[in-house]
Amino acid sequence: MGLAATQARYLGLTARKTNVEFEGQQVNQQRTALANHSANLYNQLYALKVPTPPSVTDYYKTEYSYNIAGTSYTIDEYTKEDDGTYTIQVSYTDYKDVGSKSFVTGSLTRNAAGTYTVQTANSTENYILDPAAATENEALDIAQGRKTPGLYVSYKDTENNMTYYFDTEWLEQQADDYQGTLNRYYISKELDTKTDTRKNCQLSFDKNGYIETVIDPSITETPVTCTATTEQDTDSYNKAMNDYTYDKAAYEKSIADINAQTEQIQAQDRSLELRLRQLDTEQQALMTEMDSLKSVLDKNIEKVFKVFA
Repeated sequence: MGLAATQARYLGLTARKTNVEFEGQQVNQQRTALANHSANLYNQLYALKVPTPPSVTDYYKTEYSYNIAGTSYTIDEYTKEDDGTYTIQVSYTDYKDVGSKSFVTGSLTRNAAGTYTVQTANSTENYILDPAAATENEALDIAQGRKTPGLYVSYKDTENNMTYYFDTEWLEQQADDYQGTLNRYYISKELDTKTDTRKNCQLSFDKNGYIETVIDPSITETPVTCTATTEQDTDSYNKAMNDYTYDKAAYEKSIADINAQTEQIQAQDRSLELRLRQLDTEQQALMTEMDSLKSVLDKNIEKVFKVFA
């Protein structure tokens, strides 16, 4: 190989070696970026707050109740007002009116005086309905499914001591002498939990902060002893457990996302490391060949200078 050819080959190898070194620098920069990203993921992992399940023993509440005239009132909430009195929200059990139907076969006669005579098939008694005495009744509206309030007139059955009601609108729609099903209703009582707000109440507390007595002016001005009971606050515990379940699912998803990103980074880093090794092998080969060419150039130059010396 001549001097010029050797020189050209050496310059080509030098350029290739420079390119390999530049590509190696780029690979190292990419690995550095991956390392920084990986460090950020670990920081996110360490910053995650591990959710803790709620303890049953942490969810107990004290309930206060007082009894007046056979009715037990439970204090759900109480708020102190600026004048020193308290506004309390109480719940209690009381009876409510419930309307029910009691349709029966019978006759209905419209009288000249504007009243109605009712006789049922299972009774020999005649009962008078006077629309002038009709009144509204929400329980009967609900039983009928009425969307607007109606007017009801009633009679008392002397045989079973029940009071039956007729909707005046239904009465007006019937013939003067009607035979058939009588659309009548009755009212029964059912227990119902009610909630009420009582204002201007007075509360007294013991040294431990528990309510001792209450004065409920809507019922009595006499102090009434409060009974304190401690029981598990199921609603609060269930809410805390639902929050824990949600936080736990979110925590596990965050862990899974970080692990997936970490595995992806590790795979990219292994690929870059393999490429870096290939570049290092190539650079070693280039340096070996360049050293050989440099030796040839040195010998050629030495021969040339000897000829012209």
